[in-house]
Amino acid sequence: MKRQLAALAATMYFLFPMSLVLLTLVITPLLFVSDVGAIRSSGFAGPQASEALVGFCGLFIGISMLVPAFRRMYRALPWLYPFVTIFFINLIIANVALMILNTGYEVSSSTRHTIFTIFMIVFIIGARLAMSIYFRKRPVTSVEMR
Repeated sequence: MKRQLAALAATMYFLFPMSLVLLTLVITPLLFVSDVGAIRSSGFAGPQASEALVGFCGLFIGISMLVPAFRRMYRALPWLYPFVTIFFINLIIANVALMILNTGYEVSSSTRHTIFTIFMIVFIIGARLAMSIYFRKRPVTSVEMR
């Protein structure tokens, strides 16, 4: 009975909070390009909701890793752990890049806009390169392998 209750809890956790987190992890990189385009075309900084988005996703991902009953979803779907890990890091990179761009667009100066746009691009390339090097040395494996 305890195993069935744990399986039900893991299923419910996957269906409700984790499905929203997975949707956010998939959509955020796609919306990143439109957010950058909106900031550059308007000339003004956009909304600063990135910390809340990272916190929201990080909270539910962390709970799913800490509670043993919820870890069952990573065993049932072996692709889920690497997917969540890589996409969560992509979420952090994209949101830090938007924060950098927003900082550059707080002041109305075309030189500052250009400098911070270049800084944002360099940050994205550097962070993705660092992530690639890290995961080449320490590949993400499923929870079963840990």
